[in-house]
Parts: sequence; C-alpha cells; structure tokens
Amino acid sequence: MYELKRLGVEFGLVQEGAIAPTMSKEFVNLVDKYGRVPETLLMIKVLLKTRPFAAVKMMPQGLKLFMRGRFPLLPHRIAGISEMKKCAGAMTDALVTGLHPGGTKGDEV
Repeated sequence: MYELKRLGVEFGLVQEGAIAPTMSKEFVNLVDKYGRVPETLLMIKVLLKTRPFAAVKMMPQGLKLFMRGRFPLLPHRIAGISEMKKCAGAMTDALVTGLHPGGTKGDEV
C-alpha cells in the first residue's frame, strides 16, 4: 500500500494539498537533513503546506507546550549523519541495480 502511495506522489496522481503525500515528502526530507524526524518541525511544515488556518487555531496549544518545554523549536542532527547517508545511498543503489538483501553475488540481476 505504501508503495502505491509513493508512486502516486512520484507521478503526480494525488490531490493538491493532500496531507499524506505532503507528510511523506517532508518526513523523508527531514530524515535526510537531520538523521531523524523532529516532530515539531514536521508538524509545522505539514500544517503550513496543507491547512495553514488550522495551524493558526493550534497556536495557543503550541504556546502552552513550548512554555512547558515540550515543544522544541530547534531540531538537532544526529551524530554520524554522514554514515547514515552512505548507508541510505548504498540501499538505494542496491534497489536500482536489482540486488536484494541477503542475496549472494551470483544472485545479481
């Protein structure tokens, strides 16, 4: 099911302003940039791109969370993000060339 959703986003077959594809894109972008998902930043980006007026309505709750230290504004990168990017690049290369996890050298396509 996720693959169908990803293909729909890739080929532009989704509604403009749909939440799921926007969240998926932002999720991947944040993982690429920070090595993890800063939930605060993900929520802000998705809401501002899909339902900006809903974001305005949530501001009082966000302010309360921020005042209590539960809503960090600045994300932190993980240590060793370059290694994570190498690993992600290797997985992408393997998918592109048709290699499968656990396969042997003779199994290459």
